Amino acid sequence: MSDHIKQIQARYEPLEDRILFKLHTKNQQSLQAWITRRYLQLLLPTLQGKHPQTGQAILSQKSLAMYQAAAEKGQLEANYNAPYQEPEQASEPLGKTPILLTKLTLKGLETPSPQLILEPETGPGIQFSYDAEFMGTLLKVFIQAYDTANWQLSLDPLLSTPESITLQ
Repeated sequence: MSDHIKQIQARYEPLEDRILFKLHTKNQQSLQAWITRRYLQLLLPTLQGKHPQTGQAILSQKSLAMYQAAAEKGQLEANYNAPYQEPEQASEPLGKTPILLTKLTLKGLETPSPQLILEPETGPGIQFSYDAEFMGTLLKVFIQAYDTANWQLSLDPLLSTPESITLQ
């Protein structure tokens, strides 16, 4: 899906004490999801190519170095100051209200097209290509929202909740 995304936004919502993640695609799909502190603590290392609980590289050392360089390139090329614009006639495959993300799955890490899947407890989620440049863009967007939230998370690997991470 990352090659079809037109715009993304992650914005801290103080009343909810969560981050609202919104994106819309070139074919007018609008997707919204809530990201909690706990989920963000799992997601950020994953976007950097590291296992969110152990801190170990998900990819080989050589692949990780190339991944991180590509992620930095993606961060430099994106326009983070453009205001978010809702699609005019959007379809909402996840529904009108944001889903609450609770599961994170990485699939096909040993294949040419690995996938990152962000999912609620039940129902469909959001699937991306685990592409370094796009992960770098997502990382930048989420770090900006995290800074606004002032959550002061320990971004060290978590020692609990292994059931929320799936590596395939």
